[in-house]
Formats: sequence, C-alpha cells, structure tokens
Amino acid sequence: MQYLRICLFLISLKSAAQSVRYDSLWNDPAVETRIREGIEAHRKGDFTLELTHKSGKPVQKATVEIRQVRHEFLFGANIFMLNGFKTAGQNRQYETVFKTLFNTACIPFYWKTLEPQPGKIRFAAGSEEIYRRPPPDVVLDFCQRNDLIPKGHTLVWDNPMWSYPSWFPKDTGAMQPLIDRRIRQIAGRYGESIKTWDVVNEVIINNPNAPLPESYALKAFQTAAAVFPKDTRLILNEATHLWENYRREYSPFYMLVENLKFKGADIRGLGLQFHFFSEPLFAKTLAGHAMTPRELYRTLDLYARFNVPIHISEITIPTLPAGPEGEQIQAKLTRNFYRLWFSHPAVEAIYWWNLADGSAAPGEDKWGGGFLREDLSPKPAYTVLDDLINKEWKTTLTMTVSDSKPLSFRGFYGDYVARITVGKKTIEKRFKLMKGQTNTLRIELE
Repeated sequence: MQYLRICLFLISLKSAAQSVRYDSLWNDPAVETRIREGIEAHRKGDFTLELTHKSGKPVQKATVEIRQVRHEFLFGANIFMLNGFKTAGQNRQYETVFKTLFNTACIPFYWKTLEPQPGKIRFAAGSEEIYRRPPPDVVLDFCQRNDLIPKGHTLVWDNPMWSYPSWFPKDTGAMQPLIDRRIRQIAGRYGESIKTWDVVNEVIINNPNAPLPESYALKAFQTAAAVFPKDTRLILNEATHLWENYRREYSPFYMLVENLKFKGADIRGLGLQFHFFSEPLFAKTLAGHAMTPRELYRTLDLYARFNVPIHISEITIPTLPAGPEGEQIQAKLTRNFYRLWFSHPAVEAIYWWNLADGSAAPGEDKWGGGFLREDLSPKPAYTVLDDLINKEWKTTLTMTVSDSKPLSFRGFYGDYVARITVGKKTIEKRFKLMKGQTNTLRIELE
C-alpha cells in the first residue's frame, strides 16, 4: 500500500510539472500579446454613426444602444445529428445549442450514404434514414430558416469506410466519369445555395485499398471550378498530421497545395483538421511538447502564404481522463486554441466536429470529444465557447449624443442593431461593420 501511495504521488508530481510547462507556454507574454493584438487588429473595426434630422441638421441629443447580433467570422460545427436523437426534446435541444453558438453548419455529402444505390440519391426529405447522415435538403432548409451559412463536406474522398459506395467499380478507368457526374449533380442542385465546399478530403492519407484515378484531386478541382458559381469557396481539406509534419515549404501538405495549384487547380481555401485521435499526441500537448502556440502560429503563417482563407475544419478535443478533471482540461485547451486561431488573419472559420458525446463516428466516441455530454448537458468547454463567441467577442454598448457630433466606436465585424431614442421616440436600424470598408452610417430621423 505504501508503494502504491508513493507511485501515485510521483505521478501527481509529474502531471503537475507538465501542467506548469503547458501553462507557461500559453501564458508567455509574447504569445498573449500576439493573440490579443491579433484579435484587435484583424477581427475589429471602427464605425461612425451620424444622426440627422430630415432637414439635414444633426441631432443634438439622443441615446443609442448598439448590439451585435451576428459575427462576420464563421463559427460552426458539423450538423450530422440534426433530427438524429431518440426524442423530439433532444432534437430541439440540439438545435437550440447549435443556433446559440454558431452561424455556419457543415452538411454531410459522403458519397457512400448519399447514394447507397446507383442513381438513388438521398437529397430530399423523406429519404431513407441513415444515422448521422440527414438528407441535405432537410439540413439546408434548417440552415436557411435559422440564418446559418451551409458548408458541404465532402465531394471526393478515397476512403472505403465513409466515402466509396459499395457499388463503386473496381476499375479506376470507370471511376472518373462517375466522379465528374457526382460533382455536376451536386453543383446543379446546390450550387446557388451552398457556397463553401470541401472538394477533396485527406489526399495525403492514402488508402491503398481504395484507389482513385490518377490525378483525381486535380480533376476534382477542375470539374468543381467549371460547374460551381465563381463565388464558391472550393477547399482542399487535410488531416491533423499537417500540424506536426512541419518542414517549412517542404512540408508534405504545402508541396501538395503548390503542386495542385501549379497544375491548374483553383484552390480557394485550405481546411486544416485538428483531431486528437492519439493519446500520445494528447499527452505531449498537455506536457507542452506538441501543439504549442509557437508551432500553431508557424503552421498558420506557412499556409497563409497561399493567400486563401484557412478553415480550422474539424476539431476534436478529448475529455481525458473521463470525468470532471478531463472536462476542465478540455475547456482550458478549447479556450487557448480558439483564441489563437481567432487571432490569425488568415483564418476565416472554425468548425468543432461533434457537439455531443456519443454522437461521433464509430470508434471516435471513446475520446469524449463533444462539448455536451451524452444527455446533452453542457460541459465546461461549452461555457468557454459561449463566453468567447457570445460575450467576449460580441460588441454591446450604449452611447449618448449630447453635442451634435457623430458617434464612433470600435467593434467586432458583423451585423448590428442600433436602437436610437430621441425624446419619447425610439427606432431601430440594422447595419453591418465589415472588414476592408469605410464603415459610416447616416440615419435621418423624423
């Protein structure tokens, strides 16, 4: 028993030492300064509001309440569990959480489950029910009703478990016409309503048992560029290894992007996944030896060279160990990572992957990667995200006009409502604070 106590004590000391090193990296003044200054410089802008009477004379006295109602930056998750829970109450709770946090949703377009039989495509409501694969029409309708920006995932992926239909031919020569047809069909149905697509997924993680035609990634981008509208974001999405496999411009993913662009692929965005599907990687991260602020920034800086938006496209931050301790660790990592990603000018969107424990792909539930528990109660990571997205990174203020001068403020980019009270009369006006524009609004009052 005494030996066991000594072992546990030594383990606790090692864990504490690792935590100290991890915290010291994230509390480094240089790191904190870059995060704080990056958010201020890249996520906020100045706005001027001029209030006049119809005569053109400035309003001399007014109270103005400014409230941000929507972010320009994209915060999202996959929405694979829409209508996928056992009870109506759970489904409504899932929807409420989604709408509370996010303004964008990733819709499943996996070929294997979208077209389980040749020519019988599950686009529409009433299609065969498949777990974690709601019909795209149903999800798109939900997005449109709730002002969520839809993203399609994914058009081409050489993965036999999730992508290849069971009926897919073995002959690579017969595959390319089917791939081209699939991209054209999807573009024809959703090209005007879904403006962001993961065109090709995980090219570097080769599946030798699921070969695709030569140059399939290049051809997928060429076809997509030809059939989707010009304003569509066409993304190359890659797995988590790219954060660790850093070799500057000789990093495998960097060379892949460079090669595809050289051959004519119209890549309009890069997706960088961030899944902790490795306990050694997670342990190294907590020990301060992997996924450090310096490493994350250098990777983002590297891929920013391509001058296309970066999406942190799939995030799994585990709850390890299971229980309160692991939940607190998950929350701490969530806050650190999100603040760093949000601070970088090249990052356009951040997508958590699975909202709730027990709703991940088979084999991935063991990580406890939701910010909700299986009963959909919130973990501390949910509170962290809610505080960042809906409080710390949203602008709300009240100003008073008392000298006829215009009102100015600095706020986060996005959509706003101004509630203006002059005497006993109150009106509301909506406006946008947008990056790269002169943000001035003149309002004439009766």
